Amino acid sequence: MSINLSSFFDDNVLSIHVDKNLKLEPLYINERKILFTEPVKFTGNIFRVGENKILNGNLNYKFIETCARCLKEFVKEIDIPVSGKLIESNKKMIPDGDGEEPIYYSGNSVDLTEFIISSIVVSLPMKSLCRSDCKGLCPKCGKNLNEGNCNCNRDDVDPRFAKLKDLFSEN
Repeated sequence: MSINLSSFFDDNVLSIHVDKNLKLEPLYINERKILFTEPVKFTGNIFRVGENKILNGNLNYKFIETCARCLKEFVKEIDIPVSGKLIESNKKMIPDGDGEEPIYYSGNSVDLTEFIISSIVVSLPMKSLCRSDCKGLCPKCGKNLNEGNCNCNRDDVDPRFAKLKDLFSEN
């Protein structure tokens, strides 16, 4: 996703609005496949603040995820704020503690693809649920309990705690 910065060289221009889509191939992260269902949307602005060029915006993307409880695939949507500092590629950024991610550019354009991918990787949830009240799978038969109950006997007690069950049933 390339952004033309040539208008920034005019001293009267203080910001550039960006509204673009980026079609990404699947990402493979730690044996996890991230398959996007539609292009990643980036909306934001690049501001000139003194000698600095600051990017502030929002990323929105949808991908196919597997529920951590019932193992059903579903589409998850993530909307995250992103920000970074544009730096000419012939200069090195000295960390100043402002938390801005460096985005290197050369000439009249900046390619945000690498910045967007790294922002997506950082924003991915460790575990996702298809819905907040997901019941998961039956530990005995493997039936998806969101689709209805199974006929498994769930009164089995861990053998290590069997004596405790006997103790409480006497009262």
